[in-house]
Order: sequence, then structure tokens, then C-alpha cells
Amino acid sequence: MELKLKINSKNIFPKGGILIKSASVEVWLHEIQNMGLTPDAVKVFPVPSVHANELFGCLVVCNQSKIVEIKKNNFFQLIENKLFVPEYTSITPELTQQEWHTLFSDEYHLLHPEIGLVELKDEVKWTDLIQFPISKEIEVTAPSKTVSIPHFITSMRIEVDQEKILEGIENPVSEEEMIEKLPFNMKKLLNGNNREMDKFLAYLEKNPEMAMKLAIPLDTLGTGRGGYGGSFSFNTGIGSHFNFGWIARFFDNLSAGGNNATGFFRYGFVLLFVVLARSCKGSEIKSELPSILVFIGIIIFVIFMISLLTGSQSGSSRSSGGGSFLVDSKRFNTLQSRYEKLAEDYIARGQYEKASHIYLKLLKNNHKAASVLEDGKLYREAGAIYLKYLQNKNKAAECYEKGHAYSEAIVLYKELNENEKTGDLYLILRNKSEANTYFNIVIEEYKTNFQYVKASLVYKNKIGDITEAQELLLQGWKTNKDAGKCLNNYFANCKSAEELSLAITTIYREEVSEANAAVFLHLLKHEFTKHEELEESIRNIAYEIAADRIGTNPDVASELVHFNKNNKLLLKDAMKYKLKMKK
Repeated sequence: MELKLKINSKNIFPKGGILIKSASVEVWLHEIQNMGLTPDAVKVFPVPSVHANELFGCLVVCNQSKIVEIKKNNFFQLIENKLFVPEYTSITPELTQQEWHTLFSDEYHLLHPEIGLVELKDEVKWTDLIQFPISKEIEVTAPSKTVSIPHFITSMRIEVDQEKILEGIENPVSEEEMIEKLPFNMKKLLNGNNREMDKFLAYLEKNPEMAMKLAIPLDTLGTGRGGYGGSFSFNTGIGSHFNFGWIARFFDNLSAGGNNATGFFRYGFVLLFVVLARSCKGSEIKSELPSILVFIGIIIFVIFMISLLTGSQSGSSRSSGGGSFLVDSKRFNTLQSRYEKLAEDYIARGQYEKASHIYLKLLKNNHKAASVLEDGKLYREAGAIYLKYLQNKNKAAECYEKGHAYSEAIVLYKELNENEKTGDLYLILRNKSEANTYFNIVIEEYKTNFQYVKASLVYKNKIGDITEAQELLLQGWKTNKDAGKCLNNYFANCKSAEELSLAITTIYREEVSEANAAVFLHLLKHEFTKHEELEESIRNIAYEIAADRIGTNPDVASELVHFNKNNKLLLKDAMKYKLKMKK
């Protein structure tokens, strides 16, 4: 009998195998894995070629009900569990079931147009073909525990080093940046020498930004306005009853010229004055006093004339000499205006830290220094100045909060007993347990003062506990502590019409009395228009309250108009009833 394959338009027999064309066992295994199969779940039979000792490929026998992606391979039909033929083919002649079992053995057979009919006797044993690699002992080093990268930012805070921040404002320029050669004597300038001050002002006019580097504040010795300090007194005699400060000023004016002769007369006059003081005893003056006074007068006249002569030669040396003189108002105002102008220029250019340095260190205006930084949104720097120089913890805390320095702000708010603010910042830092601790303190304070509405808002908005909020509002209604607002908020917290209906009915039955019925009726007017489906039930409750009270209070009839706005007859009837009852 000769079996032949015939092309057919469809598969007559079920799919039972897949042919892989390759002589390589490695390709077979690779293709099986690509098709999503495992070697232990299928049977694989090698298919011989028409040439001796060659392989045509292999046939993979799999579950017929399982459809797989075969890639570039070919499906084969299985006839009577005996013969594999290509798909879309049929076999001639047709055989009966008995003939199939008679002609073919129990082994599988394959009929292919290229290689003919072959018997599949030997199944592939993968254990004989696959060689496992020799295992090597490898020392595995466990990596360090990784840090998880967050997918989103939940909170942000900035750690503040107050000393570092202030150092940048107080000392914006290092000593290396100071110019060594200056057109004035810094030591004399700091001692109040007016001549050096004139040089300094002229230098600043040409180099205004050098004020930042030189850092000479207005309150430095000799650069601040004030009174003269030369006040002398004696323990005994007539001198103990007078102030001799004018003498000190007179001597300073003489010595300012720098003339040696004038200095000599100065000291001579001091000697004579001491002799005069010693000659005084109580209210008695020795007989030599008149002659001494004449002598002193002559000396004073001579000194006065010499001072005029030396003054004309030295020009303005008296006003510009060193010593203990203070800078006059004109120079003081000039220096102050220079500093202020420089600070304003820095503000205009957006250099708020430099402007703040001038106000802080040169003009000694700490409040302005802080406000400039705050206006420039340098909140952490402003907070440091408010805290250190102005001791204003409220402003410092506000600035730290705006600058996201929440830890520093929390410390200050705790000191100020701002518990709600403290809780708010802990919420920002995602520390809910600590936040609730401070919110509960706030709630207790509100409850002590019978501020149930405020306490409920903290429960609702900060802690997120609506149940406790409703309990507090109901407590305020029961104790008649701001009862109207409490019950209004209680109704407002109801999320649905059903919940509101239940709340109104329950409170009406259990918590409404003659004392608070009028308030309850007034609140029903606000709830009546919220939900159309509740209008009838609320109207009925309003009628019941009005019926109980209308005998003693005829004005209650007017309240019913709000629940029947389209009923104009009710308005007339209410007016007639009230008029009748009053008569």
C-alpha cells in the first residue's frame, strides 16, 4: 500500500506536534524555550534525514489542546495517535481505524514530503545531552542597604545655622579684601578726629561701596553726637559748688592748635587754678586772693591773645584736631546720609544682604536691617536678626516659617505658647502624632473657655476627626454656650440629605426644649432650602414647634411664612392672627 499526501484547504485532524528543522540539538532547545514550552512538559523525537548519520530535525509532541506561538516552525496533524502529517494536508487512501492499528506499530510515525515515512522510536533524553557547568565556590559580598528614593516630596524644611547666617550679614567682606593704603588715618578717625573725618567723607563720595569694607559705624567713639564730657569738681572749698566743665573745653580748644607755647600756658593756668583752690577755706578767703586773681586775669588775657594768633595760622585746626572732641552734627549727618543712600542703592539692585549690613552695622538700625531682608524674601536671615538683635520671637518665628525653617520656628512657637501654630508646622513635617498633641492642648483651652465651635474646627480641619467635632458642637448646644452657632455647624457637617434628616429629627426629639425651641426653629429656616426632599419633613417639625408656642408668643406665626414662601394667604392669616391676639 502506498500512502500519499494531498493538499487540503483545512486541517482535518487535530494538531499534535511541531517540526523544528535543524540538525543542532542546541537550536531545538532554544526554539522550545522561545515557544514558551519547557523540555520536561513535552516529548521530543529526533527525525532522521535521507542521508545516513544526519538529522533532518526534531518533532515536538505537545498537548493538542494547548496552542503555542511556534515562530518559524511548522505544525503537524496527528492521525489516530499514530501518524504525523503536515498541516493543511490529507492522506490517501483513507484507512479505517482497524487498518491504522494493523499497519502501524505502537510508535509514532512521521510522513513528510522531503524525507518520506519514518518511525519515531527514540525519545530525546536531555540529561544525556546537556552538560551542567562545574560549580565554583564564589564568595558573595552583600551590598550595603540601599536608600529608597522617594517618588514625590511630602514635606520640605531647611535647617538654619543662625551664627552662619548672621556672619554673612555682619561681616560680608573678609580682612584680606581690606585695602591697606587709605588716604586717611583710621586710628585718628576712630578717635573722632574731624580732619580725618573730612578725608573719610571725601573718600566715600568717590568710593561709596568702600563703606562696606571699612565698616565704620555711626556710634564709634568720636563719630557719634553727644555732649562734652569734661566736668570736674573738688572736694573742699568753693570749687565744690561749681561745675568747671567750661575750663576743660577751654583747654581743649587751646591744645587743638598744636602749639607748644599754648600748651605751656595751659599747664601753668592749671597750676595757678589749683593754688587758688587751695587758698580757699570754707567761706573765708585769704588776704592774698585779690592779688592772685589779678595775676590770673593777666595770664588768661595773654593766653587768649596767643590762642587767637595760633588759630589764625593753623586755620581750622581747632575744629579738626584730635582728642576727645565729638564729630559735629554736619559731619554726622553727611556720613549718615551717605550710608543711607548706599543702602537704598543696594535695595534698588536687589542686593538686600548688603543693604541689611549697612543698616545693621553702620547705621545701627536693627529693625530696618531685618525688614529689608524680609522685603527681599530672605526670611531666614531676617528671622536671625529679629531674634538676636531685636529679641522679637514672634517676628522671628514668622520669618523662619516663611523660609521653611520649620524646626527653628517650632522652637519659638513653643516658647510663645502658640500651640496651634506648633501643630500646623508638625503637620507640614508629616509628624501627625506630635501635631495632634498640640492640637489637643488647643482644644482643651477652647473647651475651658466654652468656645466649642473653634474647638470643633480644630478637630475637623486639623486632626481630621469629624465624630469628635460633632460631639463638641452637640455639647455646646446642650449647655447653651453659643448654641445657635454650634448647631448650625453641626448641621453643616452632615454630608448627605439622609444624614441631615436624621440629625434634625434626633435633635428635635431629644435635645429641643422650651428654652431653645426658638433658636432651633430659626436654624430650620436655613436648612429648609438645602435639600428639596427634606422640605416636607422640616416643614412639619416647624409646624409642631409653632403650634406649641403660638399661644404664648403670637409672633411665631410669622416664622411659618419662611416655610411657605409661595403661600400668600398664609402671610395674611399670620398678620390677622397676630393682630387679633394683641387686641
